[in-house]
Amino acid sequence: STGTVRVRPQNIAGDWRPMLWWTATSRTWSEPMPIWTFAIEHPRGLVLFDLGQSPASAEPGYYPGGFLGWAFARQASFAVERSLPDALAGEGIGLPDASVAVVSHLHQDHAGNIALLEPGVPVLVSAQEHGLLDAKTPEMHGVMPRHVSPKGANLLPVPLDNFADNPPALAVEPPAALLALGGGPCDDPELSGFAGAWDLYGDGSLVLLSTPGHTPGSASLLIRRGGRSPLLLVGDVTYDPTLMPQGIVPGTGAEGLQRTTTAEIVALAERLPGLVVLAAHDPAVPHLLSTAH
Repeated sequence: STGTVRVRPQNIAGDWRPMLWWTATSRTWSEPMPIWTFAIEHPRGLVLFDLGQSPASAEPGYYPGGFLGWAFARQASFAVERSLPDALAGEGIGLPDASVAVVSHLHQDHAGNIALLEPGVPVLVSAQEHGLLDAKTPEMHGVMPRHVSPKGANLLPVPLDNFADNPPALAVEPPAALLALGGGPCDDPELSGFAGAWDLYGDGSLVLLSTPGHTPGSASLLIRRGGRSPLLLVGDVTYDPTLMPQGIVPGTGAEGLQRTTTAEIVALAERLPGLVVLAAHDPAVPHLLSTAH
């Protein structure tokens, strides 16, 4: 973890009030929650999932001004406690060892440290999320391009639409650098409830799934460990996985998509016995990992 975040209670469990209403009127915060980066040891190299919040976010001018800046400040309060290299070093991992990074979505507490990666390291993000960088006002989606897509970053859009009934036409073909990893669209029928799935290395161990709702292109990473409990890294699909079977979703993003995504993850857990869901800000993550069989 690189630090902590506090959010409004409605971020964690939405209610009947519109987002703008509770953003303006809420007077309470959650307890501080961690900002996790996940390090995955794969035979092909070290893979990082989500990259945490940058210490630069505490500097003046990091966030937009005006109404958008007000909304950022009202919805979340961050405390960056250490840099990503220091956080990894505490686990005996060197940031330069990372061969691939994957980000669940392009909010700054998940993609804020892309600039620290070694030059050329592929950063995988869903094609739909990548498209937000070219939106007229990406900040309206919580995306600040200058922080999450810095000059020299090697962001690779991953098409996640192979299971969709009507796959949208992609603006670009899968980048050659993405195909060079050896993976491609995953046709595993266990995953067909999702709009799309991409097998990173072609061995079935790391599969990126389309899980929109929090943002239009949010994605989750399924880790299959051969005889051990599978893991699902879900970013901000939820703050608390215990709420998912109850159909309780965060109060930000597109509610209908969030409910659909949540229901599909609950169904996946039924198809994959022992599936452990790991959320980006869940304090229970260390316990869940230590007790996963």
